Amino acid sequence: MDTQELVNYLDELLYDSTGKHIDSLQVAILKGVLNGEKYKDIADEYKCSASHAKDEAYKLWRSLSQTFNEDINKSNLKATVDRIITKNTAKNNYGVGVMVNNNKIDRVNICRNSHPKIEENEDVISDDKILIDSAQKKIKRDTIPRLMKLGLNVEQIAEALDLPIQEVRKIMS
Repeated sequence: MDTQELVNYLDELLYDSTGKHIDSLQVAILKGVLNGEKYKDIADEYKCSASHAKDEAYKLWRSLSQTFNEDINKSNLKATVDRIITKNTAKNNYGVGVMVNNNKIDRVNICRNSHPKIEENEDVISDDKILIDSAQKKIKRDTIPRLMKLGLNVEQIAEALDLPIQEVRKIMS
C-alpha cells in the first residue's frame, strides 16, 4: 500500500468514525510523517507556521487515537498503523480482508524492512467490526448515486440503505 492509499484508507476510517474527512494540511502531515519529514518541513511545503502544523497534527493524532482506541502520534504512526492494519487484514478465523480501490490488502508494509508481528487477541473482533462497518458504509455511500439515477428520492434511498436522511442529502448535493 503506497502512502496515498494509506492516507485514503485512514481518511475513510476517520470519516466513518467522526463524520469528518481529514483536511489538506492533515493530508500533508500524514504524508510528511510517513516519509520521515519534520513538522517544520511539512509547514514550509504547506506554507504555514510550524506551530500551526503541530497544532493540526495534534488534532489528527487525537482523532486517529480515538478511532483506533490506542495512542497514535508522530513517532509511532508507522508502526501502529502497520500493526493495526496487518492484524485486521491478515488471514484470520473470520476471513476478513479490507478492500481499498477494489484491491484486497492482505498485508501492509509501510517500511521496507519492517516485518510486523501479528498479534491475536480479543481486540481483533472489535477491530474487524470497525473495518467491516467502514466497508459497508462506503459501499452504501457509493450506491447512492446509482439509486438516484434510477429515480429514487432521498427518503427512499435512506430507507433502502438504512442510512440517515441527512447523510443521503449530504452525498446527493
